[in-house]
Amino acid sequence: MKKITCSLSFLICLHSYLSFGQVPTENALLWEISGKGLQKSSYLYGTIHVICPDELNISTTTKTIFNKTEQLFLELDLDNPELFAEMQRSMASNTHLKNLLKANDYEQLASFFKDRTGYSIDMLGMIKPFYLLSYTYSPMIGCSQPVSVEKSFLEMANKQNKSIFGLETLKDQLSVFEKIPQRKQADMLLEYIKDFEKTQESFQAMLKEYKEENLNALVKSSANTYSTRYEHLLLDKRNKNWVKKIPKMSSQKSTFFAVGAAHLAGEKGIINLLRKKGYTVTAVVNE
Repeated sequence: MKKITCSLSFLICLHSYLSFGQVPTENALLWEISGKGLQKSSYLYGTIHVICPDELNISTTTKTIFNKTEQLFLELDLDNPELFAEMQRSMASNTHLKNLLKANDYEQLASFFKDRTGYSIDMLGMIKPFYLLSYTYSPMIGCSQPVSVEKSFLEMANKQNKSIFGLETLKDQLSVFEKIPQRKQADMLLEYIKDFEKTQESFQAMLKEYKEENLNALVKSSANTYSTRYEHLLLDKRNKNWVKKIPKMSSQKSTFFAVGAAHLAGEKGIINLLRKKGYTVTAVVNE
């Protein structure tokens, strides 16, 4: 279940990693939100949802700032004990994957899963296609137990007895996928595994740019890699909804917002939307 839960945000990141258009000139993952009457600064941090444990590195500057904030907002409240059960109910399909693909395409997918993941696609076929991508994470990134930046912040918040919330509910996030027909999901899954080596190379390139906190490079490389057909659902609409909530939460307490780096940059990204509302959003440089 942890593998499936992790897939939601990562899939959004994977298929449309960053918005297009104007991007911040600064390259940073951590941003300070201030001005417009805020008594205390809040902070916005761009995460990556899947990474090998030995590559996970949260800077001392980020940890120091995190310690000063009073509450944590993630995309979802990952501390919600009902999240896993709700996810399990939602990922069930009403038709088997073999009914969504041509026979030879299904066999290609079955062969890939057996050889690269060790799982039988016949056994997993009643899971909605998008969720099946989570089974490919280990071979894609090159480690058996991938982790997420969000989990680290979650653990830090629990140790400090910080309140933990989500900017959206699981139902909100799942509704994004419900708008994409399962047959289209299956086609996207097939396309993903057909050129898996290229997918691996692209992810490693983005991972390098992420670790360098190079948002501008991420925009360019991602724009050339992933489909943007559903960008309005995967990113833009959600950004608008979050930017309605972020000022309110920031006015109540100093808040640490940790969301996928996909949501930060671009004309329709959170940074630009907050600036348009009159807030000062400033890159925080690691010391």
